[in-house]
Amino acid sequence: MAARAGSLARPLYRPMRARNPAESRGQTQLELLFDLAFSAASGFAAVRLAELLGTGAVGTAVLGFAMVFFAIWWAWLNFAWFCSAYDTDDGLTWMVTTLLILGAATLAAGVPGAVAERDFVVITVGYAVMRLPLAAQWVRAAVGDPARRATCLRFALGMVLLQLAWFGRLALPERWMLAAFLVLALCEVAVPPWARRGGSLPTNPGHLAGRYGRFTLTVAAQVIVATVYALRLGLESPGNGPLLVVAVTTATAAVALLWLYHAVPHATVAAGGGARIWEYGHYLLVGAMGAVGGAARLLAESTAAPGTQRWAALPLAVAVAVVLLSLWLFGVLPGQDRPGLAHPTCAVLVVLSALLIPSALWTAGVVVLLLLATAAVEGLSTSGRF
Repeated sequence: MAARAGSLARPLYRPMRARNPAESRGQTQLELLFDLAFSAASGFAAVRLAELLGTGAVGTAVLGFAMVFFAIWWAWLNFAWFCSAYDTDDGLTWMVTTLLILGAATLAAGVPGAVAERDFVVITVGYAVMRLPLAAQWVRAAVGDPARRATCLRFALGMVLLQLAWFGRLALPERWMLAAFLVLALCEVAVPPWARRGGSLPTNPGHLAGRYGRFTLTVAAQVIVATVYALRLGLESPGNGPLLVVAVTTATAAVALLWLYHAVPHATVAAGGGARIWEYGHYLLVGAMGAVGGAARLLAESTAAPGTQRWAALPLAVAVAVVLLSLWLFGVLPGQDRPGLAHPTCAVLVVLSALLIPSALWTAGVVVLLLLATAAVEGLSTSGRF
């Protein structure tokens, strides 16, 4: 029924009721805005990854990026679960989500210090601003959905207790910080199975697949940012031909990777028995996609400097290979009766090209050609299946 003239089409408050799992729906404007906030956080992480890789601190760069991206991805995933099951899209939800977006912005501001100096104070505060309001939403859901009250309260309790533990981690000596992070990350991952013992959530597989597709897209946008960065460097340097090659190859790589991602029947996989593996596997898949953006930026900076290093394209090749392997493991294998080997074959060839070809620009070109060939093979096989 249409809203009365002068009334609010979106009320300030609606009783929170569980959604029908079979309900088909798209993404709300609020969810899309939330994704954009997390895109900013992943962008900061990608830039910092490129800076550290440029200094040769590979271990510090990769470990710092993995830790920071876990915070980004896990906070995003918990919000996606909640929205798929209970989002009322009312005024109170918009206000709470505003706090979550501010938390994402704070987390993004803390990324440089967390990746480089292991200073997690700002990022922990941002994580808390995202998590604690969401815990309050789970309590609100418990009030409105008595049948799943135990599940909702367990989610809320787990978030609050673990957030206290994350603050406690800041007081630990430096030598214990990594071990504490691993323990707390495992505890975070253990909360949802424990919470679901009180009853399964009424999430919609198609909605979750759409949410992951949007999240992957916003993270992949960092590769396009690296493309723009390469073009800007090319305009500022006298010999801009090599940087134009970097811009074309990185943009093409992003499009090819997204083509391969969306060729997978994610909604079908999300509705199957391997749904949890598919969801958790996205940490590796989307994290590697973010690393592609950082590696593309590193390649642009190296190309702009005198004497491009031979290994400048190796991080790009490794990141692309990880995207391909994780997509195959968590999407293609569960979603097809007879999955092909195009993805892992391409991943191996991409890394070999970076190791064997003595030119970084030629390596980048070969990586793109291999991706396009894989996309063509998958496109033909999909046409044959349907």
